[in-house]
Amino acid sequence: MNPLFIILLLSILAGQLIKIPVFGMQAPPILDLIIIVLNLWGILRIKFALRKPPVYLKSALFFIVICIISLALTPLNLSSQEIFISFLYTVRFFMYILFGWLLYSGAFESLKSNITKLLICSGVGLAILGILQFIFLPNLSFLSNQGWDPHFYRTVSTFLDPNFAGAYFVLTLILLVQMHNPGLSQFQIGIGNSIIYLALLTTFSRSSYGMFLISFLTLSYFVKSWKMAFLSITLFFGLLVGFQIYSMFVAKPRNIDRVGSASFRLNTWHQGFEIFQAHPILGVGFNAYRYALKQYGLAPESIYNSRGGSTNDSSLLFVASTTGLLGLITYLVFLTSILIYGLNKNKYLTAALLGLIAYSTFNNSLFYPFILLWIILVTSSPKFLFPKGQKK
Repeated sequence: MNPLFIILLLSILAGQLIKIPVFGMQAPPILDLIIIVLNLWGILRIKFALRKPPVYLKSALFFIVICIISLALTPLNLSSQEIFISFLYTVRFFMYILFGWLLYSGAFESLKSNITKLLICSGVGLAILGILQFIFLPNLSFLSNQGWDPHFYRTVSTFLDPNFAGAYFVLTLILLVQMHNPGLSQFQIGIGNSIIYLALLTTFSRSSYGMFLISFLTLSYFVKSWKMAFLSITLFFGLLVGFQIYSMFVAKPRNIDRVGSASFRLNTWHQGFEIFQAHPILGVGFNAYRYALKQYGLAPESIYNSRGGSTNDSSLLFVASTTGLLGLITYLVFLTSILIYGLNKNKYLTAALLGLIAYSTFNNSLFYPFILLWIILVTSSPKFLFPKGQKK
């Protein structure tokens, strides 16, 4: 099997379990380091001969320029260390975009032909690891001292978060139902679907359930299938029933406040909108959100010092508050160009992305490295560029 395939697969499966300390700051996952190394290797392989990027990569590069400008002109009183920490987020986003550009330029042809298989294997692998964690390690309260939420009887897999894990499971289901053959038998696809649906169910993530419904109803419309629409709605109700059982027999007896989490999310939206209103043109600087909360007194110290204090729960509000209208417009061009690309090439990509955008209103998923890599890889996959029946 291709070594690059194995390296990326293991990096995704490692999730948040293997992290690399950087100058004593919050450590990024091993996947970030792998992407940096692959970029350096890819640039050397093609001898800097990058092809002219497609529209979605161009718009992403332009968004990166806005991110740099917004941070350089930040209205916040930031120390040099705080500016450096904020800038690293821009560097990370650029590294993933550069990886997509290198794929587009032919630096990793052996990987390019196996992208769909890679993403399906990673999704099924994460689902299996998640179900095992749900069975043998259901109480994650011991992770609280490391800044993680103390989830109880929820599938989090190696992402250590049921919401992001749920989103990745939905994306994998989209891949498994694509019309062209991903190199697996119908029996294998059925087993994979069952495992991932069970893992999705046991995340008990309402936002992931909503993403599932939106993605598959959109896909049903695109492929003109009433059967798929009916099955999607039936499976969605199955998810809701599972959530009600969880609420009655797990959450309520243990005073787990699911209403409080929704209230907290509304509060983060309010914070993001206030920051955007104060600095509507270029925002407060990309990834300087945590420092804006602190300087403007919009959140208690426990919030802006927490793991989630660096971002808003809404991806688009995060972009608007940190890069202003200029950043938001360029970022929307990036997303829209992928949506149009998907409609022209393969509607499964568009259905997945529409569900993901809706989901990103509740969880800042569009910048989550594993999901960002999914987007980058899928837009570079020949199986999406050339669906069944189309020629290269």
